[in-house]
Amino acid sequence: MYREKVKELFDYTVDIRRRMHTNPELSGLEEETVKLVKEELEKIGIEYVEVNNGGVLAFIKGNKKTDEAKTIIIRADLDALPFNEPEKNLKNKRLVRSNKKGVMHACGHDGHTAMALTSAKILYENRDDFSGKVIFCFERSEETGENCKYIMAYLGKNKINIDTSFAIHVASEYESGVMAIKSGGINAGPMMFDITIKGESGHGSRPYLANNPLDCFVDIYEGLKSLRMDKFSPFEPMTYSIGVVEMGNQFNQIPDKLRFKGSVRFFDRKEVGYKFYREFQSLIINKVKAHNCRVVFNTYSRPHFPIINDEDLTGLANEVIKDELGEGFVTRANPSMGSDSFAVYTAQWPGLYLMLGIRNEELGSGAALHSTMFDLDEEALKNGVAATVRYVVEYLNSGIKVEDGPYKNNIKGLFIEESRSQEEIEEIYDTIA
Repeated sequence: MYREKVKELFDYTVDIRRRMHTNPELSGLEEETVKLVKEELEKIGIEYVEVNNGGVLAFIKGNKKTDEAKTIIIRADLDALPFNEPEKNLKNKRLVRSNKKGVMHACGHDGHTAMALTSAKILYENRDDFSGKVIFCFERSEETGENCKYIMAYLGKNKINIDTSFAIHVASEYESGVMAIKSGGINAGPMMFDITIKGESGHGSRPYLANNPLDCFVDIYEGLKSLRMDKFSPFEPMTYSIGVVEMGNQFNQIPDKLRFKGSVRFFDRKEVGYKFYREFQSLIINKVKAHNCRVVFNTYSRPHFPIINDEDLTGLANEVIKDELGEGFVTRANPSMGSDSFAVYTAQWPGLYLMLGIRNEELGSGAALHSTMFDLDEEALKNGVAATVRYVVEYLNSGIKVEDGPYKNNIKGLFIEESRSQEEIEEIYDTIA
C-alpha cells in the first residue's frame, strides 16, 4: 500500500540518518539535532512546537470525516551515547561514522528519527487516507529518561487529548527488516538505588578499633542474592545488578563510608517491583542496624513503569504489517529486560512498542545496542517506515477503542508516582511556560 512511496523516499531516509549519525549529540545537548528536525518539518509543511528541554512535537490532521476521530502519538528519540566510534563494525568499514570524538549513535536513535520524519512526510502527503490526528514526538535525552517529563507536562498543560501511543526501536537480535511484535510485557520497568553506608574510620593496622562499612555492604549483597531466591517466584522475570561500589582511597585506611548504586528490572510492577522495593529496603535497614552502621538513601526510586503492549493493538499490527511487508517480515518478539522512557507514554495511553531487526552479517551489523561495534542496516529502515505508516492509517480508520492508562489526564499524579518532589514538578512547569 505504501511501500512504493517508501522506496521513493529511501534516499531521504538515509540522508536524515547519516546527517544525524555524523553529528551525534549527547543527552540534553541535542541543539543541532532539534534544529535539523524543525527544518525538515518546515520543508514538508507540518506544524510543530518546540518544547523547552523536551524536544519537538509535530501535528498532522487527517482529512477523512468521522464521528469518532482518534489521536495517536509516535515517539522518536534524538540523543547519542558517550562512546568513540571505531572505523569498522563487526565485519567491514562503516558506511558512515561519527565526526565527534567520544560521541556516537550506538542505540539507533538516528534511524528512529529518520523513520519518523519519513513517515511524517508520507502521512502529511496522504492526509486524505485517514481521519483523526497524528502527533510525532522527537524526544530529547531518552538515554537518561530525564527530558520526556517536559513533553508530558506540555501535553497535559495544553489538554492535548491522545488515545494511543506508538514507537519502534531497532534490535540487533532480529534479521534486517523483520518487525518483531508481541502483546503484554515487552520492555522492563526499572528501579534505581544509590545508597551510602556510614561506619567508623580507622587505621588498617587496627581494624578492631574501626567499624568497616564494607562488612555491612558484603552482608547486604549476600542478602540481595538470597532475596531473589527466597522471596520471588522463578516464573516472574526479574534481574538486578550493582554497577558502582565506592569507598576509600588509601591502602592502609578503613574509610568511614561506602556508596553503592544499582538497579532492578521487572515486568510486574505491583507484585514484583513494589515487593522488591519493600523487601530490599527492609533488608538494608536490618543489616545496617546489625552492623551498628547508619544508612543514607541518596536515591531509592519507586518502581518505574514497564512497557506493556495492548492486546488489541498488537492484533491489528500483526494483521496489517504482515499485509504490508509480507509474512516473512513479521515475527513474535522476545521481551527485553532493557528499559525505555516510552513506558511513560504507555502509562497514559495504551500503545505499541515494536522491534525492527537490523542484523545483516554480510554488512557487519548486529552488535548489541550500546556497543561501540553497533551499526545498523539502512535497508531495514524501509520496512520500519512502511510498518509505521500502514499501522497508523489502519488504526485511525478502525473502530478499535482502548482503555485509558492509569495516569491519563493526571500528569502531576504520574510525576508523584515517579518519586518527583513538589519542587521538581514546579520546575518542570516553569521550564515549559
